[in-house]
Amino acid sequence: MSGITADTSDTGSAPETVRVPHGGDGPSPSLAVVEAVADLAGVDPSDLHETGVVLYDHVDPDALNALVAGRRDADVDVSLTLPGYDVRVGPDSAVARRSRN
Repeated sequence: MSGITADTSDTGSAPETVRVPHGGDGPSPSLAVVEAVADLAGVDPSDLHETGVVLYDHVDPDALNALVAGRRDADVDVSLTLPGYDVRVGPDSAVARRSRN
């Protein structure tokens, strides 16, 4: 999971926001979402389903990849809400943050 950037809260505790770059030699946009949310949840991406978050229950990963991947010259910004997390997928990264609700 190299390339992951985490921003901690003001108290220095668990990260509140995680950014995972995608494309090029990095993961696909959908895998970047999974990695970012898994990092916030403190689990391995392959275990994310155990926390109740299954990406394809909320968005078609292939459609997300097709919409966002390789669009660095376009103004693409997809927002989605997963249980406990708000996610934004742009042309070069996925940013996940803990939901304030």
